[in-house]
Amino acid sequence: MKKTVLTSLVLSVLASASLIAAEAPKQAVSNGNFSETTPIPKNAKGIAGTVWAKHWSCAGTAEWKDGKIVLTAGVIYQFLPIVNNPKPYLLKGEIKASSLPGKQGVMNVRLSSCIRKDSKAPFQHTLQKKFGPFKLTDTPKAFPFECKIEPFEQGYLYIGESNAIIESVTLTATPVQ
Repeated sequence: MKKTVLTSLVLSVLASASLIAAEAPKQAVSNGNFSETTPIPKNAKGIAGTVWAKHWSCAGTAEWKDGKIVLTAGVIYQFLPIVNNPKPYLLKGEIKASSLPGKQGVMNVRLSSCIRKDSKAPFQHTLQKKFGPFKLTDTPKAFPFECKIEPFEQGYLYIGESNAIIESVTLTATPVQ
């Protein structure tokens, strides 16, 4: 009887420990606070200034200023480092942004992705997950979004439109059980 109770107790503790030890969310975006900078790439068009936020690209008109990205038009984007993962994930993100002073700003967020089991296969923008539009104000505000990504799904996060000051981007990936 004592062995049965003890065995039940041990199994209960182990089951609880496995729940607690569930895989922690992983950061799914690099340099989301724009603190790391790099010289502006020579082939970059539309980026003003002398430095740019490392790991971010721009298709439009933007500038890195005082630790923020000032996006006049277009988008900033980044390839997400979730590659060849056989598990589905829940992506939870938040973008802190405001409008340029005296301007009306709008921000859209988009995950453009594809299912790619073979990393040598060409990337295609076959899946589109859109969030927004988010109306920006003079005061910075956090705009949350979330979506599920399928096994082997990988892609780009696009943020932008017009007249935005983007202060930070957070994005975590948590395995779906």
